[in-house]
Amino acid sequence: MKKLFMFLVLGILLFTVGCTSNFSTTSRATYTIPPITTAGQTTNGGTTSWGTNTAPHNTTIPTTKQINSLDLSRIYAEVYARIYEELYDTVRAEVIADISQERFDAIYNQVIQEIIQKISDGDIVVSPQSVIERVMEVARSNASSVIGVSTYSATGQLLGTGSGVFFKHIGDKYYIVTNAHVVENGTTFEVVFEDGSTIQAILRGVDQLVDIAVLYFTSTNTYTIATFADSNLVQKGDIILAVGNPSGYTYYNSMTMGIVSGINRYFDTDNDGSRDMFVNYMQHDAAINAGNSGGALFNLAGQVVGINVIKISSVEIEGMGFAIPSNLAKIIADEIIVFGISSRMVFLGISFLDLSALSNEAKATLTPPVPSGVTNGFYVIGVDSRGSLFGKIQAGDILVSFGSIEIVDSVQFVRARFETYRVGDIVSVTYLRNGQLVTVNDIVLKSRN
Repeated sequence: MKKLFMFLVLGILLFTVGCTSNFSTTSRATYTIPPITTAGQTTNGGTTSWGTNTAPHNTTIPTTKQINSLDLSRIYAEVYARIYEELYDTVRAEVIADISQERFDAIYNQVIQEIIQKISDGDIVVSPQSVIERVMEVARSNASSVIGVSTYSATGQLLGTGSGVFFKHIGDKYYIVTNAHVVENGTTFEVVFEDGSTIQAILRGVDQLVDIAVLYFTSTNTYTIATFADSNLVQKGDIILAVGNPSGYTYYNSMTMGIVSGINRYFDTDNDGSRDMFVNYMQHDAAINAGNSGGALFNLAGQVVGINVIKISSVEIEGMGFAIPSNLAKIIADEIIVFGISSRMVFLGISFLDLSALSNEAKATLTPPVPSGVTNGFYVIGVDSRGSLFGKIQAGDILVSFGSIEIVDSVQFVRARFETYRVGDIVSVTYLRNGQLVTVNDIVLKSRN
């Protein structure tokens, strides 16, 4: 028991010494420590939440000593959350097997008091850090994970330049994630560094639907590998930093700043009035231009939250950039590294109108008309001959279910399809045609590649 207790305390103290917490507020009072739980912990939007069977522990922070006018209760909360993330799963299971829940709770409270005392004594250094300082830290430590990508034809003609992100280092191979359109029609590829040096790269594979490609090269040198964040935690209003090579390499590794303007975005790429893209894009207003494609979208912690892919540009529109969420980019890139292709994203090959987003007036203009009472489903505008639904469905049909997924709206459908189905799966679909429900079975799902 003593050994376990010391392991817990020493592990926490070693983890917290020298840590940096980034707060600049001034109020402080009583902090309610998140409760112990036997159901595990989850995170949502940057907030740690705790499952069932909770037992809250209240700790009053001393109000007699101020440190740099910081909100110490928030600092304690962040330190605690980091400790819990690192140690909870491994330590608690071992400890709780030998002692009671009550004894574990007592140890827990004692450890929290140890942390508070260490901060008060100065053994744990707490350093306030402004947004500007965090931006500068990303520029110093993380931006170098973004490099240039040049694409050449078989005759050696330069077809285009873009950006890429160091994704993984496995053995002596470095893997770079970029956009599929950056390497489109290319035969040979070069990774370009800030000093102008280059290295030949090999195309491992692409996913045309998501617009992700993976290149790799072999080297004994050391390069900065990007850390990919959980993009599900990104919220509208988060500050982000775009890094890439706009307009070639004259402005190599440029960094621009903005905020997340929206999540789960779709848009019409061919101006036919229907949403074509089946990717939950992240919209932001950081300045990006041609050449930023394949570059990173960082959060203030220096983690990649997205891969920049497109900017909507016109005289009427300004500041609308889009990025592939990091979770999706990571999954696709991992599959390409292993298999050379990704089976994750199914290409349905339909363009459509989401009925849940249409007004009654807009529905009334459609031909054939939408049956009365139908509020959900995809009104098909066109069908691509390369798609999974070609020959199964036609313009004017209303897709109401896909396999086990009852269609509510675009966001729900894309998420459910992504989690449920892969290329090669066999499904049935149901649609409305002339007011009648029609079900088609044994549809083999295809990729766009």
